[in-house]
Amino acid sequence: MRIALFGGSFDPPHLGHVLCAAYAFAVGRVDRLWVLPAAEHPYGKPISPWEQRWRLCQAAFAGLGFVEIKEDELRNPGGYTVNLVEALRTRFPDHRWLLVGGTDTARDLVNWHRGADLAALVEVIAVPRQGYDNGHPAALPAISSSQVRERLKRSEPVADLLPAAVYDLIQREDWYR
Repeated sequence: MRIALFGGSFDPPHLGHVLCAAYAFAVGRVDRLWVLPAAEHPYGKPISPWEQRWRLCQAAFAGLGFVEIKEDELRNPGGYTVNLVEALRTRFPDHRWLLVGGTDTARDLVNWHRGADLAALVEVIAVPRQGYDNGHPAALPAISSSQVRERLKRSEPVADLLPAAVYDLIQREDWYR
């Protein structure tokens, strides 16, 4: 089994996240893609409660049959990706692990916590993005969760930046106001 790991804050998950998952699945020759909402922001920034982001991820990726939303980041002390991958390799020794990230991730992986160890454990699926890979024909749109949150705070339209189910859930629960 080839499993792609797609972690992030997903605060909230937007169309860029969904397109990234679809790209990684199509290009990475993976059997499954696991979406892993972070327990905490990797740089200590405040983020919405995990349960809220979990529900939003369920809504965002519901239509993609190859995606599973996983709680593994809740059991990842320190939040380091290398620790998560080592734990997954122990639990699932027959699986091959891939890491979904932007093309900048592929270049910067060695600078991550125990980056050389991590690079030896995973293959990176480098997803091209506008703003980083301009001119790449498959570059994903430049959408950020912080941009979506700011627009929601200002009551500006965001429906074209979010999967419909995410937009509906945010509206129903009155999140990010």
